[in-house]
Amino acid sequence: MSDEEEKQNILDKLNSTFTDFVGNAFGESGKEFIEETAQKVKEFSSSSIKKFMEFSDSLLEKLSLHENESVIKARDSVEDMLKQAGLLKDDEEEF
Repeated sequence: MSDEEEKQNILDKLNSTFTDFVGNAFGESGKEFIEETAQKVKEFSSSSIKKFMEFSDSLLEKLSLHENESVIKARDSVEDMLKQAGLLKDDEEEF
């Protein structure tokens, strides 16, 4: 298991444990609140990241960097990592 996978597993366990704690302390409504809040934060993050990627793509176009192979490779690597982290959905249209 890579360090990144291990960190993700720890974060997943922490989130799960925290949700369970809130559920035990505040009941089902508290647990639902935490789950809904987490989903909204994820949606906000995903939306913000998508807007940033759109902005960066327009900037690359305006600066004529969209033809620079190393810039595009770096941009695609960032996009792939965001998708792997679940911060950008695979089914989003390509930028």
